Amino acid sequence: MVRAENATRWPYGPFSTRGRDIVNSRGDVITWAGVNWPMSGETMIPEGLEWASAEEILDMVGSVGWNVIRMGYAIQMIDEIRARGGVDVSLESAMTTALGAANGTKVTTAIIAKNPIWTPQTTRFKIWSDIARIAASKRIFIHPDVHVSKAQWCCSHTDGNAWFEDTHFNTTNWKRGLAYVADWAKNHTNIVSMSLRNELRESWNVPNLSYNWQTLVGNMTAGADVIHSVNPDILITWSGMQFSEDLSALTTRKNLLTAPCYKCTAIRDANRRQPVYFDLASHPWANKIVWELHLYPMSEDLDTGTCRIIEAELYRNGFNALGITPPAACNVTSDCPPAQRLTPVILSEFGHSQDPSLNADTVQLCLADFTQRNNVSWMMWSLAGSYRVRSGVQGMADTWGLTNYNWTGWQFPQGIDTFWKPWVQAMHVAKGT
Repeated sequence: MVRAENATRWPYGPFSTRGRDIVNSRGDVITWAGVNWPMSGETMIPEGLEWASAEEILDMVGSVGWNVIRMGYAIQMIDEIRARGGVDVSLESAMTTALGAANGTKVTTAIIAKNPIWTPQTTRFKIWSDIARIAASKRIFIHPDVHVSKAQWCCSHTDGNAWFEDTHFNTTNWKRGLAYVADWAKNHTNIVSMSLRNELRESWNVPNLSYNWQTLVGNMTAGADVIHSVNPDILITWSGMQFSEDLSALTTRKNLLTAPCYKCTAIRDANRRQPVYFDLASHPWANKIVWELHLYPMSEDLDTGTCRIIEAELYRNGFNALGITPPAACNVTSDCPPAQRLTPVILSEFGHSQDPSLNADTVQLCLADFTQRNNVSWMMWSLAGSYRVRSGVQGMADTWGLTNYNWTGWQFPQGIDTFWKPWVQAMHVAKGT
């Protein structure tokens, strides 16, 4: 166990919340600015390691000033360990299962050539542990994120990972996976937080799943209980409805039976029942919860055309928990109630193609300004300029990724220098002493 000595050295854990802020054991306010590094695809091993070493990739991250990496994983990893009697899957097996014998062997060989500390028999969690260790040496935090249950590209209404008890979303297995990762995190001082679930959304596969606030709170509370019972030191990030866009009923303490949300399942007798409220203060993990929200230009239900409206929507959907002044456009939307409790809120996903259009995109410019003015921690999507396999296509390029296809440099170097570095610097991110 490493927790007892954390208070005397970086990162000075454990972390907790104090009003709107995340603080370490010394009381220092912590601000994160970082990236998402996907490892939730079919191979369940971080992307890009066949092109560059873990050390090189983490040096690229650190060179911009980013101090946190949100790493999405699949509950399938833990399901497979349990099915194998506690033994994790090897690198070689992971690659050949996902990519086929020929290409899987080729990629395995390439990963080992770039990362000679590993062999074909090195397991997935050992690789993740080594990445966390190297990141710690560079004072970069790792934030494990339950991206999916079944390992695959995310996210849609039809992928089976959308909502509790969806086709691939077994809630018992999900809680078991949370417990496993919470326990594993104890061995890494730079893992001070982990998520409950990524981008919950309405399922179009399974009818009658009760997509509403009451179901969300019941399951997320149970998940938080599991994490806290295993690892009471770790922060827990809690996402909301509609692809992690909406936490409004929780930050404003609305009646969970009647609070509105996009495409919610109505509770027919809600007005005849006693109101139900979520009271964060009543839980033993009250000072460990951090709200997390996402925003993309292609949102189904939000107007992302002007920054004025975007800011009002961000406030309404959960950033009111920071205690910030309601944006001017709240007079237009007429839906900006204050929060009932100050709580940290982070922006854990957003993104855009990495090309010159980035510099003029309304959403990106708005988020950059909003996070700087209000000191909001953030993680952009994503680091990966290519994927081993995505949506059934092997070797897919991603124009939204920061790296180029073969991870030897940046896809849009000018954007790194003129967009990302200034944004990180403006956040006054400190890696600590």
